Amino acid sequence: MKKTILLIDDCDMMRRFLTPVFKDDFNVVSIHNPHDAYNWLRENPSPDVIILDYELPEMNGLTLLKKLRGQLAWSEIPVIMLSGVKDAEKRWQCLEAGADDFLTKPFHPKELALRVKLICNRLPQVHSAA
Repeated sequence: MKKTILLIDDCDMMRRFLTPVFKDDFNVVSIHNPHDAYNWLRENPSPDVIILDYELPEMNGLTLLKKLRGQLAWSEIPVIMLSGVKDAEKRWQCLEAGADDFLTKPFHPKELALRVKLICNRLPQVHSAA
């Protein structure tokens, strides 16, 4: 069974760019805002990995990350943060809040794919069935 990636990014172009990178090996759920992502999480089995943009409408990715880490059901889902802002303090805040990784845009899709693969290799095999 394929693992699931939840991709949360308000940029349609970025979602269209990243979905094909993962579609052969993962089920990719692509959502454009934190409110819809939160609703999706409440109604579906937890994804194996979340790729989360920092700059989002309504609330930023750091705020959503903190909400995820505050919910027992989602607290252990690996989260990779993405940001076009090259601000070291924002990276540190995300990592301190529980992000598993942080990539600054632009990045090479192969690098993101490798980081996702490394995280998935650390996941217990039963995670997808939970």
